[in-house]
Amino acid sequence: MYTMVLLDDEKIVLQGIQKVCEKEDCGFLVKGAFVDPLKALDALPELRPHLIITDVRMPQMDGLEFAKRAKEILPESEIVILSGYRDFTYAQTAMKIGVSDYLLKPIKKADFSDMLHRMYARIEAKSGQAAYYQVLDGYARGLVGKEEVENVVSSSAMKDVGQRPGMVNPEGDQSATKIVRDALNYIKKHYNENISLTDVAEHVNVNKSYLCDVFKKEQNVTIINYMTNLRIEKAKELLVHTDMKMYEISVEVGYNDYTYFSQIFKRNTGSTLSEFRKKYARK
Repeated sequence: MYTMVLLDDEKIVLQGIQKVCEKEDCGFLVKGAFVDPLKALDALPELRPHLIITDVRMPQMDGLEFAKRAKEILPESEIVILSGYRDFTYAQTAMKIGVSDYLLKPIKKADFSDMLHRMYARIEAKSGQAAYYQVLDGYARGLVGKEEVENVVSSSAMKDVGQRPGMVNPEGDQSATKIVRDALNYIKKHYNENISLTDVAEHVNVNKSYLCDVFKKEQNVTIINYMTNLRIEKAKELLVHTDMKMYEISVEVGYNDYTYFSQIFKRNTGSTLSEFRKKYARK
C-alpha cells in the first residue's frame, strides 16, 4: 500500500482532494493533510510518503520551494504540483527540481484520477527496479544464488520488451481484448493473494501503463477499481454467508492490512463491516 501527503493552504481544497482520492481508490492512503508547508516538511521524515501533492501558491512558502526542500528530505518521493499559473517557466522550474507532474487549475476529476494512476505505476516500477538491484547486490555479496539472478534478469528483460512501442507483447500476437481477458482471468483467480498492478502486468507480459489504458477502454473502469470492487463483493458474500472474523475476511479477499480494508469497505458501501453483516446476514 502506497501513501501520500497533501498540502494546500485552503482546507476546503484539501477536503476536496481527499474525497477524490478516497473515491477513486487508486492505491494510495492519505497519511497527512497540511495547510502549513513548514509543518508538512517537519512531518515528512516520519510519514515518508510515496507521493506528495502540493499547491504552488501558499503564503508561508511557494510550492516550488516546498518541492525543492521535500526532495532534499525524501529524494525518492514523487511530487505533484497543482497550479493556476500557465507560465511555462513555472513548469520548467518544477521539472528541474524533480517534480513528477504539474497540473493546471481548474483540475478536471478525470485528469486528477489519471495522474494518480500514473504515479501509482511509476512508484510500482521503481519498487521493481529496487528489488532488481537488491538481488544483484546480494549476488555480489554472495548472498543470492546464480539461478535467482538469472530469473530476475530474465523478468526485467521481458518487461523492457513490453515497454517498447510496437512490441507490447513479446509474442507479438496479443490483441488488446486478449490482454484484458487474460488480465481479468488472472485477477479473478488471484484476487485473494494481495496481487498488485505489477503482478497483473507481468502475467500478461505488458507494461503497466499500457495495461491501464487498454483495460479502461475495454471495461470502462480502471483496473485498480475493478480489483477493489471484486474484493468488496467477495467480502460481502463472506460477511453474509459465513461466520468468519472481520480480519480473516480481510486476508481472504487480498487485504493484509485490516485497517485499510475497513476504510475501503466503508468508502465503497457506506457501511462498516459490522453494520453490513448485521443488516444482511442470514438469521
